[in-house]
Amino acid sequence: MKVCLIKPPILHKGVSFARFATPPLGLAYIAGALRSEGHQVQVIDASALGIDKVSLFKNKIYLFGLNKEEISDLIDEDTDVVCYSFMFTNNWLYDRELVRYVKNRFPRILSIAGGEHASALPEYSIEQSGLDFVVLGEGESVIVQLMHAIERQESYQSIKGIVYKVENSFINTGKQVRASQIENIVWPAWDLFPLNIYFENKMTYGVYRGNTLPVNATRGCPYQCTFCSSPDMWGRKYEMRPPKDFVDELEFLNKEYKVVNFDLYDLTAIIKKYWIVEMCREIIKRELNITYQLPSGTRAEAIDFEVAELLYQSGCKNITYAPESGSEIVLKDIKKKVKIDKMLESIKSSSKVGLNIKLNMIIGFPDEKHTDIWETLLFLIKCSWYGANDAAPAVFSPYPGSELFERLRKEGKIDPADDEYLYDIINTYDLMPGKIFSNHISAFAIKIYVYLFLLVFYGSNYLFRPIRLFRTLQNIFLEREESRIEQLVLNNFLKPLKLIFRG
Repeated sequence: MKVCLIKPPILHKGVSFARFATPPLGLAYIAGALRSEGHQVQVIDASALGIDKVSLFKNKIYLFGLNKEEISDLIDEDTDVVCYSFMFTNNWLYDRELVRYVKNRFPRILSIAGGEHASALPEYSIEQSGLDFVVLGEGESVIVQLMHAIERQESYQSIKGIVYKVENSFINTGKQVRASQIENIVWPAWDLFPLNIYFENKMTYGVYRGNTLPVNATRGCPYQCTFCSSPDMWGRKYEMRPPKDFVDELEFLNKEYKVVNFDLYDLTAIIKKYWIVEMCREIIKRELNITYQLPSGTRAEAIDFEVAELLYQSGCKNITYAPESGSEIVLKDIKKKVKIDKMLESIKSSSKVGLNIKLNMIIGFPDEKHTDIWETLLFLIKCSWYGANDAAPAVFSPYPGSELFERLRKEGKIDPADDEYLYDIINTYDLMPGKIFSNHISAFAIKIYVYLFLLVFYGSNYLFRPIRLFRTLQNIFLEREESRIEQLVLNNFLKPLKLIFRG
């Protein structure tokens, strides 16, 4: 069968010089799985192919990437199935229009969607867009089974992990059994994607250190944080690839595509000490001239001085810890199993060996109070003292599929069917979403706290280590990145100014 995979364009409030596209790892895995089964695969990466295209969508919201007409023009006429990657609900306003437009133009082509948003709200997604199928959770095995059933005109009911509609009723076949040997999953088919665009435009999720691609060393997460959609998307099953298999992929990508830096997109990359030690030693043994980073966040328990030193020696330069809060009350409330003292010791070890450390923090949980915020501010100062380099405060926004999302929906504070909600949650990239869900702190106060977090952290950071301020200014002047604060200044201030003066 002929399959077209589509990564949609991106919605954003306000025109910005910031670039938001990154290589779509999940879609590349799906492409590899389908091609390995003999299907013809076409990829339309709308956000990359339209990297310099910005158009007005509606209500001061802009579209970054190819629009639905341009995407449809690229779909091969003999395509049998179109598959979409729908990761985030804040892009749904346009995602659903794209599905409708393609279905109207190619009525005989079946449409399938996967990803975090589609898995969390499958019936809703089908109802609003006219999708034929939604694939739930881990998709490689399911999409292959579904394609075979479509091709052979067989029943879909025996395929675990899909949702579809028959007349006026939805059929949900239930979650599939997750892959237990993830080393057998076919590697991503990156040759089908416009990697040159990502490389030329220095598009990465983490800090730019040369040609970069995302990779996965593990799948799933054994924890169940209430703000995260992972338990719904993946369950709590956590699987690690054999270190040799993972490093084989790094070596292949380095030789085949000249990739010199890797972003680990793992939900929780480091849990078992023995695994990360073996992985680091495998990279060192092969003398791979690469760097890698953990931009998504990881656990602190397994990272002592020995592990931190091996990480740095094997090429890891940037690491992200995700404490989310410095308040024990909040941590317990959100089921974030973090031990603050152990995290501080881990940060100290990572800083000592030279790792660049970023902290992910969240402000404005529904039950968070002012006292919790002040505890977190004190925690940030401690992190700064122990050696953390960056802090990224984000305002809480409920992910569909998360425990907190379901709670807020039951309380009547969220209605996904209301377009006003969809407008409110579109990323603004100005640190503040359009809607606040705190029961105790006003929206104005939360905004003040966001800037106070930044002021307290970076003020104390440069006070404790003045040399860092000099290095930051030097890196910005030389237009190179070693930390997220440098990346932020370069992408959102310096580069736009240069474009303006050139214009």
